[in-house]
Amino acid sequence: MNKTLNTIGLDLKARLVNAKNAEEEKESDLINVASVGSIVAFAYEQLRNSAEYTQEHLLRQRAIRRFLLRNISLRTNQKIEKSLAEEIIIELTQAGYIENNTVPRSSLSKISQSLIKHYDNYWRMKPHTLKANAEEWTFDLMSVEIEAIIADDKKLQIYQYFAYQHYKKVVDQESYRHLGEIQNFDLSLYIAVHKILLKSDLSTIRYALQQLYRLSDDNIQAYIHFHEGITRLFSSDLTNHLSRSIDRHGAPLRIFRSMLEDRDELPELLEKSSQLTSAYRAKISENYKRAGKRLNKALIKSVIFLLITKSLIGLLIEIPYDLAVTGSIIVLPLVINLLAPIIFLLIQRVTIKVPSDANTDAIVDYMENALYEEKQNKLSNKHHTKKYSIGFSIFYALMFIIAFGIVLSRLIAFDFNVVQIVLFVIFFATANFLGFRLTGIVRELELVTANSGTIQLIRDFLYMPFIVLGRWLSEEYKRVNIVALVLDTVIELPLKTVLKLARQWTKFLNYKKDEL
Repeated sequence: MNKTLNTIGLDLKARLVNAKNAEEEKESDLINVASVGSIVAFAYEQLRNSAEYTQEHLLRQRAIRRFLLRNISLRTNQKIEKSLAEEIIIELTQAGYIENNTVPRSSLSKISQSLIKHYDNYWRMKPHTLKANAEEWTFDLMSVEIEAIIADDKKLQIYQYFAYQHYKKVVDQESYRHLGEIQNFDLSLYIAVHKILLKSDLSTIRYALQQLYRLSDDNIQAYIHFHEGITRLFSSDLTNHLSRSIDRHGAPLRIFRSMLEDRDELPELLEKSSQLTSAYRAKISENYKRAGKRLNKALIKSVIFLLITKSLIGLLIEIPYDLAVTGSIIVLPLVINLLAPIIFLLIQRVTIKVPSDANTDAIVDYMENALYEEKQNKLSNKHHTKKYSIGFSIFYALMFIIAFGIVLSRLIAFDFNVVQIVLFVIFFATANFLGFRLTGIVRELELVTANSGTIQLIRDFLYMPFIVLGRWLSEEYKRVNIVALVLDTVIELPLKTVLKLARQWTKFLNYKKDEL
């Protein structure tokens, strides 16, 4: 017997039906991009993305931002050329971020309007806030809005709203009151859903909230105050606690997202709970298999990232230091520093297993309740309000001392010098954090967490300090990505300039041919 959809389920179905009915035919006037320089542009982007190591769905947005940084000056107030919009489409197409002949020509005017609007707002904001804030917000909004114009994903917006409404219903607001800012609970919850389920960065969330609130830029002071509030709430204690709670209970909705994206007949399935459950179980199994492929892809990307950064740092620091101090290259530490982090990642990948059948049953039960039950169990914050004795904190600190002590003693025994030791610790910690991110691919599909065995406890004891250090290094690396900076300055700027000239030369030759 089929169950009846609850309020949130009915709303989801209605939104999916409306989106399907409102889908317009694609415009026939599409932008065609010449293939001149495409291979070179695509190859460079693969190298550049490996050096940055960011979420894959953010790569196109980051590419747009780099284009804007190269082509828009914030030193003097200049006119935004209309040709800039077409240049963005050409560069993204040649780099492989969008398929050729898929972007309507009408998008060019929308992109131009977006650029002009946010550029003008920058000069209006500049006298009233920090210059860095005005720059960040301007490029945030430009890059995300341009991507939205190029690829507007209606299903993703419907999913985000559904997920937000679900957690608004089941999260126990009172258990977060002690964190303060409870008046911003709904806003923090919206941000947390974006961060965890959509893996959105601050730029994406900034634009999404501006669209949600239909924020006007008529009052520039209120405009600035709004974006200052978003920056603060993005990393607030309330948002972070909500994010952790959603992350622990996010597996059912993560899998449901893939179902929503793949099944056009989902509105009809929602009315037939038994068929939906069967299809959802199949989707869970599919996600388990897909996780294996994602793990392998992430492993390759991590290894390439380590090879690129280690090779560059080796050439710039380690080898010159060896030559300056000893007069020759010390091979063993150089090889160990290169291979040890990679071998660690390979071992980590082998030990990662997919979730159990019990996890599958728990996910199915959770999703059925989310769609068909009006009353659901509340998700509280009591896990993070529990107080631990000071003894745990002391032992946690000792864990760091012991773990680092063991590694340092082994490196000294291999006659590593100070520079080699520092580089080993940096890259081993980075590999630990990357390995932790690999396990996150499977943890995202877990609702039932397996109990840790003795071996797991020993591994956590030894590796946790390096994971913590690796995370800190990763955050600092994002702020000052030397490798990416070198690539942007030494390669990207001249390369993109040459490719642009090549395209213009090709157009000129075609023009001359037409004259013959």
